[in-house]
Amino acid sequence: MVKKKVRSLRFQPSKTGAQKLLAEKLRDDKISFMENQWLEGMEVDIFLPEYYLVIEIDGFYHLSVGQQAKDLQKDQRLQAAGYHVLRFTNSQIYQDCKECLQKIKTFIDGHDRQLKKGARAEDEQAPWQSKLAAYKKKLDQGEG
Repeated sequence: MVKKKVRSLRFQPSKTGAQKLLAEKLRDDKISFMENQWLEGMEVDIFLPEYYLVIEIDGFYHLSVGQQAKDLQKDQRLQAAGYHVLRFTNSQIYQDCKECLQKIKTFIDGHDRQLKKGARAEDEQAPWQSKLAAYKKKLDQGEG
């Protein structure tokens, strides 16, 4: 009996040209990020975990009314979980990637004022969230 080698199929999302271009520029500026990550059960294009920042890149498909409604729901769900969302169109990235990058850097520069909502002391937190926030604070202070 001949055994066949079974390959597992793993979903590998395709990256658009605009996403590749923006990723290249982020790498050039030494900004850490991950591509095509799953957050809150949804795939996001680019994620900057240090800043709780999600960057979505919208192609022509996102112009439809139905897709815009889905995008709004996705943004609201991510924001409710404490993430910040920036959206750029393919055209914005192709025509003025420098401006898109500047908006990302402006967000990063203001990060102290834009902490993840779940990490705020005044919010009601589950015990694990409090422990995680304390650990992050230690890491930020170089004690970790």
